[in-house]
Amino acid sequence: MPRFRGGIVLLVVALAAACGGAGATAVSTRPSPTPTIAAAVVPLPASPTPPSTPPCASANGLPDRGCTPGATNSDVTQATISITICVTGYAAQIRPAATYMNSLKIDQMRAYGYAAEAPGDFEEDHLIALELGGDPRDPKNLWPERLTGGSGALQKDRVENWAHDEICAGRMMLADGQRRMAENWVDLYNAMLGAIATPKPAIAPAVAASTAPTTSASATPSPAPALSLAIMASRYGFVSASTLAGASCNAQARLPSGSISSAQGLIPTKTADASGTVSWTYGTSSTTKPGTGTHTVTCMLGAITRSANAPFSVP
Repeated sequence: MPRFRGGIVLLVVALAAACGGAGATAVSTRPSPTPTIAAAVVPLPASPTPPSTPPCASANGLPDRGCTPGATNSDVTQATISITICVTGYAAQIRPAATYMNSLKIDQMRAYGYAAEAPGDFEEDHLIALELGGDPRDPKNLWPERLTGGSGALQKDRVENWAHDEICAGRMMLADGQRRMAENWVDLYNAMLGAIATPKPAIAPAVAASTAPTTSASATPSPAPALSLAIMASRYGFVSASTLAGASCNAQARLPSGSISSAQGLIPTKTADASGTVSWTYGTSSTTKPGTGTHTVTCMLGAITRSANAPFSVP
């Protein structure tokens, strides 16, 4: 009986081993899950930023009326011109310091879309000039004006001085000059040219031909035109004058210390253009002694020489 029980045990163990081996080699028929592939996120290109439009725009030498409408000085009225703008040196006394003007120029160049251009190509100019009773510091009366061009600062300086003389001589009312300068100084410039144009000489009536013999007479040479000279604008770093076209001119700046400036821009002799305008722009220094200096312009045409002086202020 014990032998039989041992055989049964061996049989059971063998069957268990066989079943275990078969289970180890069984292959599952369940399908594998399909792997999930994440969708790639492609960033969209950024929309280009449109260029910003400057808030102010100048056209044909005129400032933007919305940005620079002009402003007047309350101290200057028709009743006070004899003790304000018609006094020599008045404008120089109230002109703002260069530090204020230069800082405002940079700000307004950005506003007018000139940020990429050289500040030296512009003058921070008063729309209504100080000598016409314009406000010295109000930004509404200042804008960056190009120095060169057909309608630039040089032409405006000339009409400012002419209008000043007209007002002080009683030929133009102060308010009229201020209004015309603020609305369209180019139109006022053209009116000035018409007012100062030299009238054409009258043509003598024709003389009936004579049968009598005539004797030849030597022709009388025409007199040479008189050489005139006037300084139209005088400020530290710039001077312009009006004379006859073709005149040869030079300029000198005597500083408040009494020394003569040797700055670049004053050295060359210049020839007045077809309109008779000649100008110099020269370098300035922040270390120059403050006070009043003097510009001297000398022009020569043929054998005639003329000189003119004008003060300027160093802040």
